[in-house]
Amino acid sequence: MLRRRPIPFLLLAACCAGGAFAQSAPSATPAGVASATGTPASSATKAAPAATAAKGFPTVNPGFESTTTGQRGDPEGWFTFQHAGNPSYRYIVDTDNPHGGTRSLRIENIGPEPYGAVAQSLAAAPHVGKVAKLSGWLRTKDANDAGAGLTLLVQQGGNILAHNFMYDAAVTGTTDWKHYTITVPIPKGADRLEIGAMMRGRGALWFDDAELEFVAP
Repeated sequence: MLRRRPIPFLLLAACCAGGAFAQSAPSATPAGVASATGTPASSATKAAPAATAAKGFPTVNPGFESTTTGQRGDPEGWFTFQHAGNPSYRYIVDTDNPHGGTRSLRIENIGPEPYGAVAQSLAAAPHVGKVAKLSGWLRTKDANDAGAGLTLLVQQGGNILAHNFMYDAAVTGTTDWKHYTITVPIPKGADRLEIGAMMRGRGALWFDDAELEFVAP
């Protein structure tokens, strides 16, 4: 069954002439930082399988290597969702050209809804006062101006406290594997952290080898 998530206040986006979306959030919301590092996989040694390469805070199935699936058929440890409406995104564990190991996750747009994403949820309370740092490898095909990116979302009782969706550094066009890192502070009262990746609009996104760390501010 397709999971739909109505777009919350901090995800509201204003449609521009070129079809891109702009971030809409109060200025008081703690801002995250996005950066691209490393080199494309075509010119660097490919990563070891995520099952043996994972470091930092332990996450479930960070490289999508597990063949176990969840109740809805999602990759083990992850859940997939889109904004609303009829199915507009496909989520496929892809064995073609992964970054590391033998698999990556492909999010492919097939309909009009503004975004589709994959996420993993964990407790945030033990990490209050620190900065969540998510790294991962992304590649894209024909991504429009709204683009794609990693995602970090901090909540308290379902209310969003802080987020970073790479709006200011979206991956667009057709790109080879590249390493990206984003951060977001974990404020007092936070009880849940979601990590993942998001495809916004047309095109396809591949996501692989996620790594989560908690660092001093």
